[in-house]
Amino acid sequence: MKYAFLFFCLVALLTACSNDTSSSDCQGEDCDTQVSHGDSDGDSDSDTDTDSDTDTDADSDTDTDADSDSDTDSDTDSDSDTDGDSDTDGDADTDGDADTDGDADTDTDADTETDTGPLTESFEVTNPLILKRADPWMYHHTDGYYYFIATEPEYKFIGLRRADSVQGLATVKETAIWTAHGNRMSQHIWAPELHYIDGTWYIYFAAASLANQWDIRLYVLENTSSNPIEGSWTEKGEVVTPMAASDGTKFTLDATTFEHNGIRYLLWADRSPNLDQNTQVYIDRLVNPWTIEGNPVMLTKPEYEWEINRYAVNEGPAVIKRNGRIFISYSASATDSRYAVGLLFASEDANLLDARSWTKSSEPVMQTSVQNSIYGPGHSMFSTSPKGTIDLLVYHARNYDFIEERDGNALANHDRHARVQKLNWSADGMPILGPPLPEGTITITTD
Repeated sequence: MKYAFLFFCLVALLTACSNDTSSSDCQGEDCDTQVSHGDSDGDSDSDTDTDSDTDTDADSDTDTDADSDSDTDSDTDSDSDTDGDSDTDGDADTDGDADTDGDADTDTDADTETDTGPLTESFEVTNPLILKRADPWMYHHTDGYYYFIATEPEYKFIGLRRADSVQGLATVKETAIWTAHGNRMSQHIWAPELHYIDGTWYIYFAAASLANQWDIRLYVLENTSSNPIEGSWTEKGEVVTPMAASDGTKFTLDATTFEHNGIRYLLWADRSPNLDQNTQVYIDRLVNPWTIEGNPVMLTKPEYEWEINRYAVNEGPAVIKRNGRIFISYSASATDSRYAVGLLFASEDANLLDARSWTKSSEPVMQTSVQNSIYGPGHSMFSTSPKGTIDLLVYHARNYDFIEERDGNALANHDRHARVQKLNWSADGMPILGPPLPEGTITITTD
């Protein structure tokens, strides 16, 4: 019995020592396996990443998401790295490749985007952007490209440019996509605008007849190609408006179109036979892109002193919709240093075909800046930055003081150059167009 008792004690002591050793080893491979099962990254190295599991990885993974990607959620990244672009780098942030964008996940878009803040952009533009191109129109399409079209100085053809940036338009080749011809569309090819309507490209432009260079009418071209520089342009004919002089001649130009609440409208400049003025701005619904309903409403006529300098002109309307309102910029007076920009606006809920819905600025919102050496800014339009965070103002102007009575015919002077600058907004939601900025390189950034 004595020996049996001693043998029992020895077995118990050895068993106790064995259990203590197993408990100590639990911090090794077996415990590590258990942690990996709790971490859905599935990394064979237990997602330690040699950084105390802070998921800093080789590139610091600067996606400063709301959860700081700190693996406190078992590192399942259930929010898919929601930095606004869903971390579409192709690696789903699985830590197996340490988010190897090569750029610390900064999205390489030449901007200052951060994952926790709003989308931001910054890019440079050198003004003038394009020389000798008046009545500029710059459209940013859903394909990511900018398209630029304007009045060329000889008034003989329509040229189109396509680039992947605003500044790229300055150097890219211009393609002549249509040339003046025949009797009705042979002179004064003015103010072309490119629009994409229901999957088809359209160009609105003005042209004069061979018999009378001042019989100005509106025409429309159509192109069904995905790239408007390619394919063929079909002449859809004249946009017929009811205004005409007693001899049948017309002075109809500067058409633009926009859609609102499912209705497509046309805005344009026309000459009423009942007014002793050059042009007014009208609006009407479109039946199709080249046909108005035929009941135009006059939205503005020249009435203030800044609208009747040498010529009583309201022309070149352009639309931007922001802050619960619809804004229309337009240009006034002679196309020299006295050219200026006015503004109309209406509530987005208003009847846009009721002239009483619109409020008109009594002062120009953009005009000559002697201080900045920019003269006669006008025929403005609106575009956007590549990511849509910045509104852009596009217009033409000269860089010297040109007055028609003193210096000759303004239309024969080709020094109206296309320019781009940021469109700012006031605290009460109104656009701030002016002043025109001095020539040179500017940096356009998100507020």
